[in-house]
Amino acid sequence: MIAVFSKVSGFVGEPNGPSLSAEAAIVMDVTTGRVLWGKNIQRSMYPASTTKLLTAIILLDETSPTDVIQAPADIKEIKGSSLHLEPKEQISAKDALYALLIRSGNDVAHSIAVHLSGSDEKFAEKMNAYSQKFGMKNSLWVTPHGLNNPWHKTTAYDMALLGREAAKHPAILEVTSSEKHTVTRDINQKDTLLINKNKLLKLDQSNRGLKTGYTDPAGHCFVGLNDSDFGQVVTVVLNSNDWWGDQLKLVNWTKSRFGIVTTIAEGKTIEVPVPNAKDGQVLKAKVAEPITALVSNHDLTNLQINPEATNHEAPIQKGADLGKAEVVVGDQEFEVEMVAMNSVESKFSFEEFKNNPLAIGFVIIASIGYWLRKRTYKRLQS
Repeated sequence: MIAVFSKVSGFVGEPNGPSLSAEAAIVMDVTTGRVLWGKNIQRSMYPASTTKLLTAIILLDETSPTDVIQAPADIKEIKGSSLHLEPKEQISAKDALYALLIRSGNDVAHSIAVHLSGSDEKFAEKMNAYSQKFGMKNSLWVTPHGLNNPWHKTTAYDMALLGREAAKHPAILEVTSSEKHTVTRDINQKDTLLINKNKLLKLDQSNRGLKTGYTDPAGHCFVGLNDSDFGQVVTVVLNSNDWWGDQLKLVNWTKSRFGIVTTIAEGKTIEVPVPNAKDGQVLKAKVAEPITALVSNHDLTNLQINPEATNHEAPIQKGADLGKAEVVVGDQEFEVEMVAMNSVESKFSFEEFKNNPLAIGFVIIASIGYWLRKRTYKRLQS
């Protein structure tokens, strides 16, 4: 059984989603990548500091926790949220990860970029290469921190893909689910305590992070990861007037509508055309194997079964293999085997009879026998 997940732009998933203030939003199943609901998911948007999730992934891939990150000489020129690093100040890669994702330090992001690539511009080339590898086809990265740049844009769909990648890194989940952390530094010893500003960690026990973001052009942004009864989901809200309220609505709405169903298509039958079936006989078919998937009631109500082959010839016996069919549920497609639920006899065909020597021989012998019996009967009557 093979499942294929389609990617659809625009408004996808359930037809009646939650009412959000965000300009763009999405919820994606982590296991399959299926879009459960979305709003303007392919609209080009500013990501603000949610950018730092990509910087964090690159940091983890290309350093060890004990590696030393040194602030470059121009560190004071970096504006916005900051760890207040001094030129040439050193912190470990592990502490840099915490400062990047909890404090959202723009100066830390710049230090990481210079450490790994020599400049923000060179690091952006690395970011775009990673982005393409993750399947993020509508993103352009210019900065390691997300401070506003007219070219630095992405989409809600691409950020959901980034969230899926971040969820693969236990170190990121450990950081983003931590309420506080103390870093070790060698110059500015008065600023060591990091406090997580993600209020959802207290409001929603299923939340595991991931990253907030804000600039004036971007508005409030959030990429979230939540546990559920059916696994984990990644959520994204971009340019929101109430980011945490939108996030809670999105998660609660998803949990109330979706679940794992192990009996998809069970009891569902279709009529399969059999052109040479005996008059009045209809062939019914069913899925031969169980299907398990994450679905909603809306998905199940609109389930479709499309047989791949329709040139079946009678006679057909009950339980016969009818070949493959495509089961479509939501935006998921499953290739399955179909079996006959009843037998179908073939109707009389003169062409088949004419081309069957045995049948013709039988008719000739029967005709001769009939003629002989009739002749004998006449003799006896005379």
